[in-house]
Amino acid sequence: MPVLCRAYTTDDQARGAVEALLAAGVPGGDIQVLMGESPRDARGDRQGSFAAAPAPQTVGDFANHGHRHAAGMGAFAGTAVDQRGGSFADADRETVTSYPGGVERRHVAGHRRLRRLLLDAGLDEATAERDVAALHEGRILVLADLGDRSEAQAAAAFGD
Repeated sequence: MPVLCRAYTTDDQARGAVEALLAAGVPGGDIQVLMGESPRDARGDRQGSFAAAPAPQTVGDFANHGHRHAAGMGAFAGTAVDQRGGSFADADRETVTSYPGGVERRHVAGHRRLRRLLLDAGLDEATAERDVAALHEGRILVLADLGDRSEAQAAAAFGD
């Protein structure tokens, strides 16, 4: 059982797994954390305030008619209410973090590199595709080469 891959829902859980692996003696260069970003909807983001006054729920528009901040404001195709808001700062970005010598190193990676990492780790095609899709939904994968450790040692290394 040389390589294990586990999925986590929060950064804290993944960080805990990495710390457990390092504490169990797994070399940091053999641990990789794969993270993606799920598309976000800017309409649900908190809005700012001015001089400690709460942000208005209704914002003004043409001819003094107001609309809710979260309301759709127009779209090219389809209806704005059904589409998410914001795209200026959106980026389809995944990262791979490794820990050589216990030092965190993070690199931006594309779909093809993530898929190749998972396939090289021994996952089959369908599992690799499913895991890459999970990254886009905000899951975090911890991939660790556990060398010649037994199954029980591997589970203990992951804190199971």
